[in-house]
Amino acid sequence: MVLVIDPQIAGISGDMLLSSLIDLGADKEKIIDGIKKSEKFFSNSTITKIDFQKTKKRGIEAVQLLLEIDENSHERKGSEIKKAINDSTLNLGLSDKAKTFAESCINSLISSESKIHGVPEDSVHFHEASSIDTLVDIVGITIALEDLGLFDEKIISMPVSVGGGSVTFSHGTMS
Repeated sequence: MVLVIDPQIAGISGDMLLSSLIDLGADKEKIIDGIKKSEKFFSNSTITKIDFQKTKKRGIEAVQLLLEIDENSHERKGSEIKKAINDSTLNLGLSDKAKTFAESCINSLISSESKIHGVPEDSVHFHEASSIDTLVDIVGITIALEDLGLFDEKIISMPVSVGGGSVTFSHGTMS
């Protein structure tokens, strides 16, 4: 089997990928349970609601993640987020392939932040990505891929649609 991820029309986010894997057949309750069990590794953050629901927009059906969180942290070290993800995958008893995948996801984020800000990887601090939403995305996707048996299959992604425009966030306005 080959899984093809096609983010060419609307781009992609962690929520979108996770929801798509639920729509593909991953066990929704198993994923929600795993995410709830992982919440304890992310201090000062509480998931107040998590669910997936069917939605229909412009005639197209999909699954959407409903996530409500309560957080008191505006910044976290990359190493803190990495530890939370690693502790989560270990606690959930995920396979070595799943653990490696989850760690490579957070390592990619840490590496990107390091390069953008010109700081060593062990000095990286996250702002927007410091949310428990990052753990939900990475751990949830990891559980879903394992549940679907996709770590032993070929996964291909088409180029990501990048669009244009500008966005203002904690580091200023970027285009």
